[in-house]
Amino acid sequence: MSEQPLQSSDSSEDPKWLIEFESLANEQLGHGSSCEQIHPIIERWYNNLLEDEPPATRDSVWQAMACLATELLLDAPEEITDVLIDADDDVVALWIEHILLVGRALEIGLQKGDLDDL
Repeated sequence: MSEQPLQSSDSSEDPKWLIEFESLANEQLGHGSSCEQIHPIIERWYNNLLEDEPPATRDSVWQAMACLATELLLDAPEEITDVLIDADDDVVALWIEHILLVGRALEIGLQKGDLDDL
């Protein structure tokens, strides 16, 4: 499997006027820890997510996430599986499913503009 950096959606779809603001944000975040600036926004969003219901999801999507969680667990590096060897496989798979669900909710939140403060 080739390692590729995570990328946002095709930047050619972004409006041209946004480039100036994105460049300014990247320049400002380069001075100091961007996590210090972004973390409070993500923390607030995550806490709100935990208080609400998970995003509406078709049964087939839930099943796909469960299968993906199993595949991720089976494909985990040996260093991780050695640590998890004593853990209940079902609990670990549910934890991975939760991570996938949060990732899906994050994508939905970004698309809806819930994190436009970033």
